[in-house]
Amino acid sequence: MVKSEPNRMLEALAQMPKAELHLHLEGAPRWSTVREALHRHHRWELPQTPPFHAPDFRFADFGEFKGCFRNYIYPWLQTKKGYAELMEDVVDSLVEQRIRYVELNFNVATVDLLNLDLKTVLEQLAVSVATAGDRGTIIRIIVGIDRSQGSENARLQVERMLPYPVISGFDLHGLETPETRADRFQDAWAIARDAGKKVKVHAGEMDGPASIHAAVATAGITQIGHGTSAIESPEVVNFLLERGVVVEMCPTSNERLGNVSSYQNHPILALDEAGVKVTLNSDDPTWFGLNLTQEMQRLVSDRQVSLDCLARWTRNAFEVAIADDTMRSQFFTELETWQQTHCHG
Repeated sequence: MVKSEPNRMLEALAQMPKAELHLHLEGAPRWSTVREALHRHHRWELPQTPPFHAPDFRFADFGEFKGCFRNYIYPWLQTKKGYAELMEDVVDSLVEQRIRYVELNFNVATVDLLNLDLKTVLEQLAVSVATAGDRGTIIRIIVGIDRSQGSENARLQVERMLPYPVISGFDLHGLETPETRADRFQDAWAIARDAGKKVKVHAGEMDGPASIHAAVATAGITQIGHGTSAIESPEVVNFLLERGVVVEMCPTSNERLGNVSSYQNHPILALDEAGVKVTLNSDDPTWFGLNLTQEMQRLVSDRQVSLDCLARWTRNAFEVAIADDTMRSQFFTELETWQQTHCHG
């Protein structure tokens, strides 16, 4: 029996070697596992499909979105093996999707808020990272720093995390305002860079293109999370091109949080057409209902994105991976082999 075109497409995407640069650990476990864990630990009865997975669901604001972590993830993480259990499910999902490389954003503020022992949590993460590597998925832990806690906290958090070998870099996230742009955190970034760590930031998600410009021009950032507002400024688009900045785009996330007018109007295709190095990411699949593979499927069906286009965006991600030449070459070879099989005849 000849497979239909949609089925061939799904099979091709399932087999594709992928990379994800923008994934938050605490928003990455599968809902079915969250549901099972909270029933096992707390006897909670949660719906098989949560209301926020409905296609027409939109979060009222960033506060409602953050409430999902408080309501469903914190009670799990407060159990003895919470982080280990959560990470085990995330690793399973990444391996299942054939995600070969991922930069996993770990929110250190959550550990402090829940009064957990940082050393123990990082030991659990290190074990999971090693396990993932044995299964073919390279995970780099990126410490997410909450911009709303100020520049001094950011500096202290960078210094606090540097002794741990499992930490590969730092990201600035949280509620974005003109007062919390990346250029306000120069001291923290200098310490991280001097230690050989990657530095990247969320910018242009909730704030305008000036936030992106500040991150790139003043803070020297070359990897931007979201960056959707860049499309509002031809000057900023040209600036991204000149600096070779890679933009980690998360279409469904931006739609569900109301940071773009609609999925159809998401600027990922316009920025790509302009020559900006975009990548595709799922951000927080626990809350948005789509993992990276499903996000790819949605772009193919809703925006008619080609497999070659998805491959180019994946290559953009592999190019900035924290990897040696041998590993990067392996990623490229796998991707090219996949393209030859699925994209050319």
